[in-house]
Amino acid sequence: MTDDVKTHVKSKSTWTRLIYLILYGIIYRVAEIVLLAITIVQFLKSLLTGSPFTRLQSFGGALAEYNKQLVAFLSYQSDEKPFPVGPWPPEPEIEKADEVIIVAEKADETPPPKKSTTTKKTDDPKKDTGPETT
Repeated sequence: MTDDVKTHVKSKSTWTRLIYLILYGIIYRVAEIVLLAITIVQFLKSLLTGSPFTRLQSFGGALAEYNKQLVAFLSYQSDEKPFPVGPWPPEPEIEKADEVIIVAEKADETPPPKKSTTTKKTDDPKKDTGPETT
């Protein structure tokens, strides 16, 4: 073995990272189960009432950010440790759409007669029966 390999094998930070990788790998699997549960609950709520839980939407956004942090740490893209060592990501603001109620008026049973807007034109301007303009 070369000196660099011996140094890395004996490094306390390498073995500490392994412990965190195992811990965060388990947490990632639990987060997948929580995400599945949120998905099912949100679908059922949306199916029955037409809209999902807004509080659960907000938590789902924070969970998505947390999963992003977990993947970044597990894949060595980041050295920042996610929750429970680091802080829980903030919940994003969910934009609530303004509710619009459209009220349609009842149409009359018989529509009024249509007025013809076409004028009869002839080749001879003296025989034109259309409206006169002065």
